[in-house]
Amino acid sequence: MADTFAYCLKQGILGVGWRVDEIKETADWNTFYKVAVDTHKDLKTCAYIRDHVQKDDLVWTRDTQGNYYLARVLSGWEYFTTNESRGSGIDIGNIFRVTFERLTIDEVPGKVVACFRPNRTIQAIHDPKAVAYTKFIWNRKAGGAIYEFDLKLIDNPDIFSLLDSEEVEDLVFLYLQSQRWYVVPNSRKADKMAFEYEVISPETGKHAQVQVKTGNPSLNVDEYKNMTFPVILFQSNDRYHGKPTPNVTCISRGELEGFLKQTGWLPARYRHKMNMLNALDEEE
Repeated sequence: MADTFAYCLKQGILGVGWRVDEIKETADWNTFYKVAVDTHKDLKTCAYIRDHVQKDDLVWTRDTQGNYYLARVLSGWEYFTTNESRGSGIDIGNIFRVTFERLTIDEVPGKVVACFRPNRTIQAIHDPKAVAYTKFIWNRKAGGAIYEFDLKLIDNPDIFSLLDSEEVEDLVFLYLQSQRWYVVPNSRKADKMAFEYEVISPETGKHAQVQVKTGNPSLNVDEYKNMTFPVILFQSNDRYHGKPTPNVTCISRGELEGFLKQTGWLPARYRHKMNMLNALDEEE
């Protein structure tokens, strides 16, 4: 797989396998299909590229070392092989031509990372926040306004509406550590139904559980008042209900906004999304 990705970078292509020996290259789907259908039977992934990948689309990909790339599509589907690919284990044939930009991991939004987890060869990303961010990043890398992105398609655009749920959890994670609460890594598991993770204060030795909600779902402080341990809550729209109780701390939206604006060491995706908002403000 490492050799395959290196080959794609060198050739300026992305694609999938389903190669046939009878054809070296063609841009005619029917020519390829007539030969390939007898060998491979299921050509749905190749057809998906033919039907959905178009010039000027943007595609996220990554290599075997976990380096992420953003690619701008230069052409639609074609069948393309070389002497190098045909004489090796490089299984690439159904391709589209691209130009690549390599990104650092801290520039890649959580929504994009999550889309690599399902066992799918290629899939569309429909989330408007991820789409706008992807266009913004390409413009930044290209040094010009190649793509238009309309944040007004997002309801009440602000920094928390641009962050996905995992990015908000990470932001709270980093904020708490800046406040001398240290996260227990093993506590951040899917089976922790009530809380996102556990934190510890080295000064007091106290352990606390953290709950994070984004969007409209509110957090009711009364649900946590009888727990025998401290609880830290964050709701991105300050939607808290119930009476104050000694064991529950509610982080305000303003606290995290201030942390975002004043902290220069946060992952680049946060700074990029703040810059997206600034661009919207300039338009208005």
